[in-house]
Amino acid sequence: METLLSKEDLRTALSEVRRFARGVVSARIEGPEHPLPRPTLERLLSEATEAGFVPDATEEATGLWVDLDDPMGPTLSARTIETLAAVNPGIAWTCHVRAMPVWLARRLNKPEALEEKESVVPLQGYHGLGRVALPRYLAGAQLEGDDRAMLRDWLSPAQPGARRVVHAPAGFKAVLSPYFDGEAVRWIRQPIDALDPLPAGPTLGLDEVDAVALASSDAGTPLGPDDPEEARKIFAEALVIQSLALVAVGIGCLRHAHDLAREQARSRVQGGQRIEHHPAVQSLIGSADTALLATDALLGRMAEGPLRGNRIGDVFAARAEAHPLLCRGATDALQVFGGSGYMQDVGMEKALRDSQQLRLMGGTPGELERFVSEWDRVR
Repeated sequence: METLLSKEDLRTALSEVRRFARGVVSARIEGPEHPLPRPTLERLLSEATEAGFVPDATEEATGLWVDLDDPMGPTLSARTIETLAAVNPGIAWTCHVRAMPVWLARRLNKPEALEEKESVVPLQGYHGLGRVALPRYLAGAQLEGDDRAMLRDWLSPAQPGARRVVHAPAGFKAVLSPYFDGEAVRWIRQPIDALDPLPAGPTLGLDEVDAVALASSDAGTPLGPDDPEEARKIFAEALVIQSLALVAVGIGCLRHAHDLAREQARSRVQGGQRIEHHPAVQSLIGSADTALLATDALLGRMAEGPLRGNRIGDVFAARAEAHPLLCRGATDALQVFGGSGYMQDVGMEKALRDSQQLRLMGGTPGELERFVSEWDRVR
């Protein structure tokens, strides 16, 4: 396929994102340790939408997860998120959360799914990553009886006594939920009134985002698709997009922590010289550098377009490798500050918490590795 976006287009677009992130977003942040207040977050989201970084429901929408059939499209979206996250991970994740319903409605050819402007797409089920049932389903392998039961339980939109957790700013009006009907993963729309939303308590990181626990006895409004094979592709694509977003936010978060550590090493003097010349500090910054380079390469491979769901095994393998590296890099960057790195007013402990929170969302590295093992076996 001939690309519609050139590398020069990519550089130009990301230059605009950087200007927005460093000029508009950073001006609203009180300090690296402060999460964005909800009113500020909403204003920034509106400005990001007006600037074309977050898509709206129109046919001419531009922004995150729109041009995914273009070979450069996934890269543009992932790098946009990374660029925003280098200034504030919360705004980056929220932009992704707002863009996902637009992508799904377009992919399903169901514009009515966006009847409520503020919707979310929860992809986290009840039991990890559906254990070995999910890779078997996505690979098109024969499902056993236990597999079907697991997928039903994992994605049931109305499971008595259980709640699914959504990581999104509070105030959304509806969810577009996947569910397994015994044959395929399809989608439904549920209004917030049918979901009995409850705060799930503070998250480990991403302080700008709420953890909202949802329960429902309402089956919702079916969105399809009718074709089982198309349904499989769409669900796999949704998981790939989420993986790209999680790693992109993590890289942006580490880039910010690395920059803070570099500045600290240049400005702090100990023993008559700047600590950037101390071997121990060089080792810590080198570890963060290495993590950045390695995960940047992983994201580059993950985002190779056009977007295809059958690459999910490779994408999950990359994520399983990336998240521990990102957490280690953030930990080593924090150590450059010594004990003061753990203090909230420095901002490093928030960067570490954000990295650790991203590692827990959408499947832990261990769950991802189990998925990859079964995916490789049945493929």
